[in-house]
Amino acid sequence: MVVVDSSALIPLAWVGRLDLVTDAFDDLRTTEMVREEVLVTGKPGTIALESFLEDVSVEETPPDAERVAEVEGIAAADASVILLADTPNEVLLANDKGLIEVARIHGVECWWVTTLLLKCAKDGDVTSDEATDVLYDLVDEGMNLHPRVYVRVQRRLQEFGD
Repeated sequence: MVVVDSSALIPLAWVGRLDLVTDAFDDLRTTEMVREEVLVTGKPGTIALESFLEDVSVEETPPDAERVAEVEGIAAADASVILLADTPNEVLLANDKGLIEVARIHGVECWWVTTLLLKCAKDGDVTSDEATDVLYDLVDEGMNLHPRVYVRVQRRLQEFGD
């Protein structure tokens, strides 16, 4: 099971690869707050996200989200996905360093978008060359990724192709 955050959904929508999430996970969930964040008329990827979210269980925002957000110094939408993912066998898919740091403090297992990409390549859902192209496209479209991380992921993807 996976709880998806807007920080992962938006860049994947930009490059037309939301399918990677459904390739890696059978049960997808998010919160109403995240749904509201990603469905913005006129923004790139909105139509793809709208279609994608039809197959995602959109949960009510947990009642403690505002309180947790205030205590942790994060956005309420971030707190909502942390609370939703705070159960055994749940993974939080995000691409926001602050969100992931807080989630890990709460004991939530977290995956970056790059983790998802590596998993899909390792499992054969995409070839290593295709995954490398997706990685390039994500960065080219504006997804934040430290150059060192980019190089490490690219090298790992090359190993899958060998």
